[in-house]
Amino acid sequence: MKRMNKSSVAFLLAAQLLLLCTPLKGQEEPRRWNVTVSGGAGYMLHEPGLFDELARSFSYPTADVRIGYYTTSEDPSSYAALFGFPSIGLGVNWKGTSHFDWVGKSHLNDLVSLYGFFERDFIRTRKFSFGYDLSLGMAFNSAVHDKDDNPENIIFSSAVLVYVAPALHLSYRPTRHLQLGLSGVLTHMSTGRLAYPNAGFNGVDVVASARYAMAEPRIPECRESEKPVFERHMLYEVYAGYGAHRCAQEFEATGKTTPWPTFAFGAIACYQYKPTLSSGLGLDFFYFPTSFQQRVAEYERVLHPQLHPEKYDYRPLSLGISAVQQLHYGNFTAWAQVGVYLYKHLGVCEQDGILYQRIGGKIVFPKLANTYLGFSCRSHHFSRAASLDFILGVRI
Repeated sequence: MKRMNKSSVAFLLAAQLLLLCTPLKGQEEPRRWNVTVSGGAGYMLHEPGLFDELARSFSYPTADVRIGYYTTSEDPSSYAALFGFPSIGLGVNWKGTSHFDWVGKSHLNDLVSLYGFFERDFIRTRKFSFGYDLSLGMAFNSAVHDKDDNPENIIFSSAVLVYVAPALHLSYRPTRHLQLGLSGVLTHMSTGRLAYPNAGFNGVDVVASARYAMAEPRIPECRESEKPVFERHMLYEVYAGYGAHRCAQEFEATGKTTPWPTFAFGAIACYQYKPTLSSGLGLDFFYFPTSFQQRVAEYERVLHPQLHPEKYDYRPLSLGISAVQQLHYGNFTAWAQVGVYLYKHLGVCEQDGILYQRIGGKIVFPKLANTYLGFSCRSHHFSRAASLDFILGVRI
């Protein structure tokens, strides 16, 4: 109970701070602001048998508080109209993962997340709405893996995590100011291989919500004059990235890991066929230092002699080609890649298949010659993080 109380206090303080920041009714354009409180239950998804020595059940309660801002046709950005006038804002989420039925002394504490969200309706009437939202932020966890005090907790080895939560929502508005909703939420929390072991958290939540709008929200209509003048064109980008990787073989051999540097660089060519969408191809290079490859080879010769690691090559450079999909909102771009390695020789265990995936975001600065800053998480098998990279690039 003590572990839960600390996280509960942090959640309540963050929620109170958000509410204090909400504009009061009667201020200029109050109809733009809303406050949503939600609660429900969730379940942590996991591979059968992976956490048998940690817990017997993986159900948890969850609660959420967020403040939102309705975009309208009066906003200067034309992207509000292109995305159907979404709601954007900030939120804080609490998951009572200390409620798991623990087998021994190893445990998780409750998880608290601070995030920004983007909420869009596919269908919107005066009473009903149906749509999706995407939340992205940071999660905080005070119970990390420790080989002595928390050995079976292989979910997290870091107190700070990346928080991603897509959701579908169905809402009903019984009065002018009140909106009731039901949502299904998928949640992922991980370190992107910045720490190890890091099985990560994948949860599914069902939550009920109540939203209070400072004034009755209006249903904006998108007029053709509000849509930007757009001509289809090509986008070309070059980028370089720097990140970190933790080696599983090092942990298996020594019980600890070193943050090995990783480098990524490449080029992207996309055809932008809508103001909000572009698709194309990417050529990606990934580089590990030679010292990392030498260390991996040493560990694998000791740990897995039956696999004959001496027959494998350990090369620092890998090359891949990928399909790229980008989503644009003003100067912000969310992007995803699915690629195949054309050249990759990382020994036995680090080889990890021929396919890779990347997901990330970037902000373009037009006044700086379209230079952009961003991040990406590279993974294998759509689940195993390989590295979290911070990226500097330029859009031509």
